Formats: sequence, structure tokens, C-alpha cells
Amino acid sequence: MDPLDPEPTDPLDENDGQDDVDDDIDDDDDDDEDSPPQFYLTTFIPRPAWYDLNAEEATAFLQNRVAQLNEALVEEDEGVIWAYRYHVIERSREVDAVVLLWMIMSDEALETLESTLRRSDVNEYFDWSVIGGPQNNAPTDILGAFLGTLVPDADEHPAPSDN
Repeated sequence: MDPLDPEPTDPLDENDGQDDVDDDIDDDDDDDEDSPPQFYLTTFIPRPAWYDLNAEEATAFLQNRVAQLNEALVEEDEGVIWAYRYHVIERSREVDAVVLLWMIMSDEALETLESTLRRSDVNEYFDWSVIGGPQNNAPTDILGAFLGTLVPDADEHPAPSDN
């Protein structure tokens, strides 16, 4: 075995990388690299319970949630790629909300983001929403998304009967 060989072979592999099993492993790696990232925009609006926390409790809560998410971020480029705080005026209150733009490359990261958002403590402290999914920049899909707001789906709102 050459220590300078960039792709060392398995000394116990009798076929030395020349069989279908080795080809399947390589194909799986290529499939993951070809998958485009998914983008998700999460918005967090603090609930009254959030303001009951002191700075130390809030910091500990956020550090624990971030650590949980970071464990699932497999790819180097995954995670929050943009964050912004903005002011929200609701009917009964004014608050500063936070929006995060995530780039997700793995199923594990997406599942962890979903399970984190469903946690009871997250829901105690924040109202949240998520927008996103697979990347798609086709102009027809953009037009369709906007035009779809004008014409309701037939399944959701059936046409009135002539009777």
C-alpha cells in the first residue's frame, strides 16, 4: 500500500475495488453531491413567555437549540446563511421578530430543524413559520406561484352549482 496513493484500497477486498459493490458506493456519493441545496426561511415572533426569561436563561436556551441543530449539519455550507431582526406590529402588541435563511443539504439536517421547531419549549417562547423547499428558479414556477393566488384551486373551492 502506497502512503501517497490518494485513494487507498481495502486490503481485505479481494476484488480490489473492481466489483459492483464498490461501484454502488461511489454512485451514492455522486448522487449526494448532485443534489441541489434546499432553502428554508424561518420566522420567529417572541411570545410573552420569552420576555419572562432573564438574559442568562434566554442565552442558555438559544445555545442549546443551536448546538442541537449544529450536530445535524453534515455539510460545511449547511446552516443559517442569513439572519435579520425586524419590527412587527400586531393588533395587540409590537415586537422584534427574527428571520433566518437556512441552506439545507442533508435529510438529517432537515429532520433536525423540523423536530427542533416542534419542541414544546420552542413553541412556548415563539410563534414561528417556515417557507421553503427544493430550489426552483424557473420563471414559469415563479409566475405560477403568484397567479395561483388569484385563481383558487378547484379542489379547495368547488365552483358554485347551477341548481
